[in-house]
Amino acid sequence: MPLPQTPGVVRVAVTLVLAGLLATGLLATGLLAPSAALADGGLTMTARALLQGHVRQGGWFAIAIDVQNAGPTVTGELRVGGGADSKTRFGTPVELATGSRKTYLLYAQPPTFGGTLKVQLVDGERVVAEAQVAIALHDQAQLVVGVVSENPAKVVSELKLLPSVTGAPAAIATLTTDDLPDRLQAWAPLDRLVWQDVDASALRPEQVAALRGWIAGGGRLVIVGGTAGADTLSAFPDDLLPYRPTAVLDTDPSALRPILGGVPHGATTLTAYAGDAGEGHALAMSGDRVIAADRKVGNGSVTLLGFDPTTKWIADGDDWDTPLWRRLLPARSGGTVSLADDQTIVSAVTNLPSLALPPISGVLVLLFGYILLVGPVNYLVLRRLDKREWAWFTVPALIVVFTAGSFGIGGLLRGSEVIVHEVGVVRGAPGTDAAIVSSYLGVFSPNRDTYQARVTGDALLSSPMNGEFFGNGTGATLDVLQGDPSRVRDLAVGVGSIRTIRADASTTGPDITGDLRLDNGHVKGTLTNHSDRTLEAAALVLGQSAVRLKDIAAGASVDVDLPVTSNAFNGISLSERIFGPQSWDGGPLDDAAQRAMVRRSVIDQLTVDPTTGIPNVMTADAATLMAWGSDPVVPLEIDGQRVRRVANVLYEVPLPYTVHGATVFAGDLLRSSILEAGANFFSKDPWSLNLGAGDMRMSYRPIPFDGTFTPTRIVLGLTFGGDVSLPGGKTRTLEETTRCEPGTDGCVVPQDGLPDLEVLDVQRGAWIQFKHPVQGAAYELPDPARWLDPATGELQVKFVNERQDQVSFQFPVRLEGTVQ
Repeated sequence: MPLPQTPGVVRVAVTLVLAGLLATGLLATGLLAPSAALADGGLTMTARALLQGHVRQGGWFAIAIDVQNAGPTVTGELRVGGGADSKTRFGTPVELATGSRKTYLLYAQPPTFGGTLKVQLVDGERVVAEAQVAIALHDQAQLVVGVVSENPAKVVSELKLLPSVTGAPAAIATLTTDDLPDRLQAWAPLDRLVWQDVDASALRPEQVAALRGWIAGGGRLVIVGGTAGADTLSAFPDDLLPYRPTAVLDTDPSALRPILGGVPHGATTLTAYAGDAGEGHALAMSGDRVIAADRKVGNGSVTLLGFDPTTKWIADGDDWDTPLWRRLLPARSGGTVSLADDQTIVSAVTNLPSLALPPISGVLVLLFGYILLVGPVNYLVLRRLDKREWAWFTVPALIVVFTAGSFGIGGLLRGSEVIVHEVGVVRGAPGTDAAIVSSYLGVFSPNRDTYQARVTGDALLSSPMNGEFFGNGTGATLDVLQGDPSRVRDLAVGVGSIRTIRADASTTGPDITGDLRLDNGHVKGTLTNHSDRTLEAAALVLGQSAVRLKDIAAGASVDVDLPVTSNAFNGISLSERIFGPQSWDGGPLDDAAQRAMVRRSVIDQLTVDPTTGIPNVMTADAATLMAWGSDPVVPLEIDGQRVRRVANVLYEVPLPYTVHGATVFAGDLLRSSILEAGANFFSKDPWSLNLGAGDMRMSYRPIPFDGTFTPTRIVLGLTFGGDVSLPGGKTRTLEETTRCEPGTDGCVVPQDGLPDLEVLDVQRGAWIQFKHPVQGAAYELPDPARWLDPATGELQVKFVNERQDQVSFQFPVRLEGTVQ
């Protein structure tokens, strides 16, 4: 689709990722001039990837292609290859009159190993022009941060973020508003976005809508103050901002203590955007005005700091403050708007009765019938007729009859219809029916054939990321022509096989609202289905906790009571929690059992690590309604065919809940993150912390809540062996001490496989050392108000390993108190 023109020559901006060589954690960037290696006379073409070329495996990205034609009229197609193993060719129609200049957007997926892509303008099969587009491919663990700023160098220089679990440094991309895509799907490479001193009115409505969907899908937008004034934020909608700035105040540095963790001597007054309390959670106040707040939006969040964090006394405060940017821009823990892997869901698409093996009893009956008829029966009949020599003719004839019969029975079992089996995930938001869908459409053909398929609307189509598990009888590339409708040309499907198409689109989901609260370790309240569809096999999920609900009819409300587990990892998959233990005797499945098996697979796709097979927890910042529908969502049509449709669609809607009164934060209700590491090795996984020689600083923060948290008790423990629950028995009191210096006379470093412990005293801004803990014992921190930030309830802990060997351990934490 044509875009509004920007003046000047379009250039390709490419960020080159050199993960193993970048010790600073910043992405080295370079500008590559667009190439037009091949072009007919009078025609020029340049191309650039949006988001400065940052892409992620399996995700979409946008290519802006500028074409200027000074020659004869050109009618053709822009094409680019991509996707897993380059199994998809993406195209969009082009018509260029003499003297015209247009900018087109082409959406693609990166090839497996990244590098460069070739964009071609073709007329028929003749290449008219081509250009190279360089991309920087990131793995699923690497954090990608975009910075939209009038002076991005000031912000980028402060983003000293931790590397990912794979050792890859965070990739930082300096962006302009023209680098932000119009389509939500193309935001998939981006995890965090920092915004400073750029007028939001420069965003097109399509970009604002995509930004909102990206945040709801798990993205984090961080807006910070600067020199341009609060008016630059006026174009951001009210349903995104945590509060609406209405004034600029001179703010005393002490007001920032809840965010920074302390204030240095000599800190000066600074200006901050201030406003009345809004829908967000206040992080800092100046008098009765909010100057910093954050807000949950779906599975993501928006944080607004009314002050400038690049102010010198803040930027130079590494020795005393909480690592501010590491809290605002935490490591990547999940996707935003795309699946990172799809092997399980692709396998689920092939789970159709038409693709099932025939029942073994039928095969045995056919086999023994054939043996009896060809052998004893044929012999007895011919002997009675005294025509035993006819066996030379009757045996081949019976073989032909049984062969034809077997094929006939197989055809009846597989059917004669073209079937479209849709397995999809629809992600919505509370109080609206706007949603996005990632669907996998399996086209089953009883015969070898080639089809022309189309999908109306804004769907982006491609091959699956992980290939196809069921033989489709062809290795042909998926040929996709983008537009409305999007088309798949010449879709070849083998006899009795299935071919899978992935579709990402906007759609209409169920309008769900909830009135939920956290009450004595249970999420309780009411859910209401405002849509016109019944939600089947519904469940409410929070972290690893889940409760199965009855079907929710259109317009109906249900009461919920979800016990929140204190053990965030116990090895039981979420699908088992919802559907119960799986049992299958190997025999044929009825429709209900087959549907349940498909739905289990979808849940496993979303919540089980495909590499390790270990269950991952769902977000606990909001309770998630997971419910099912049996109606198709993506309208795939096949020219000249009347298709039968089968659908298993998961609806996901995050539902916020309030926290008030006496509360216990533990397990799923606590979020832990690494803030700083001074060790030669460190890592964090669902069941342990691993630390080499040195130290590691961590944050344990409750899920977001409104108000302040007054702690009454802090219980913790150091254990190993995989058990992440607090040790039982009587709690001991942690005793303050001063550790001896290793290597000095009389200093003995404990060799029990556990680190030493320090805790940040938020009242003094100092780290307090404690006596070495005993493995398997529960400890209580005295005077709990000393250790917790009252605004967020955050507890900061430093683990110190003075041994040469690595230590692996668990650190369960329980915070008790009152939110008011």
